[in-house]
Amino acid sequence: MAFLWLLVGIGLAGAAEGPVPAEALPAPGAVAPVAPPAAEPAPPVTEAAPAVKPEGAVVNRVAAVVNEDIITLSEVYAFGGSYIDEVVGKRGPDARPAAEAEVLERLLERRLIEQEMAALKLDLGEQEVDMSIAEIAERNGMDTDSLRKEVERSGMPWDQYRNELKENLRDIKFAQTVLRPRVNVSEDELRDAWLRASPATAAAARIQALVLAVPPGATEADREAVLARARAIRDQAIAGADFSELSRANDQGPFGEQGGEMGVFKPGELVDALDNVVVNAPVGVVSEPIVIGDGVYLLRVAERTAGANDFEARRDEVAEQVFQSRLEDEKKRWFQEARRRAAIRIVLPGLSQAGASPGATPLQ
Repeated sequence: MAFLWLLVGIGLAGAAEGPVPAEALPAPGAVAPVAPPAAEPAPPVTEAAPAVKPEGAVVNRVAAVVNEDIITLSEVYAFGGSYIDEVVGKRGPDARPAAEAEVLERLLERRLIEQEMAALKLDLGEQEVDMSIAEIAERNGMDTDSLRKEVERSGMPWDQYRNELKENLRDIKFAQTVLRPRVNVSEDELRDAWLRASPATAAAARIQALVLAVPPGATEADREAVLARARAIRDQAIAGADFSELSRANDQGPFGEQGGEMGVFKPGELVDALDNVVVNAPVGVVSEPIVIGDGVYLLRVAERTAGANDFEARRDEVAEQVFQSRLEDEKKRWFQEARRRAAIRIVLPGLSQAGASPGATPLQ
């Protein structure tokens, strides 16, 4: 719909949902085309009426109860009617309950977020919605009345536009106030994400190594003795001893004869325990002892290629990508926890057992 461009630039980037395919059901908090509610007053709520009339008109009845808060079937179709129609068109009428269940699951998430924000006394007021509408209008070079006319010209009722915008803003505020404090991204995670996502341009590392062998049939005490020796050698390196000379003097693998030179590696070319050093270790720092099979490894990044500079140039971009991914994971965990705590009753027949519809566009 044409009105979508009017929502550009709310000014709260970094907390909203990610992009959703055009054919998929919009995620909670994302303002997207939805079927408008029926213009005529809905019949009284009843649990006995059929979910859909023969001619396809939605009857307003209870779909679910969330902590005594009701979600009606008309809300299900107002939010995801186009998605349900897509599924039914592909799979036939028998797929309708499963599609309704997918949409209802999203509305359950919305309702739980709304209840959480109300309990924390952080929920949005109408004044905040008015301010956002005024900002959207200003960004698009128009006043509020012109914005309303544009929205209504697109076919969406103004009240529905306000409600969808309010859901969007609530989701953003929820991410900022509830989820964001639960997400912490370390420097190692950022560097790891950058190098693994860009292997073709990732910095290669020249690695030096020293290996101590664990004798066959070694006892736990024997293993601890080898680890203690490895730690002592590492302490010498930290104190300033040349790692190449330490490898020549102590290595029991193939690296001592080469002055500790192991080779040049890019991320993903070594086993995970050693690859972590390639990806994350600062240049010149000797790793903690790493036990792999019957060997204890000490590794040192002697140098990196210039590719590491690309990370610094795009660090903020990488940080945002990693943070958004972590934020999405945290939201899923929060929803699962909130769902377990809540008193939820699915009312519509078939919805409590319905799953995803085969052949439907996957929900994001």
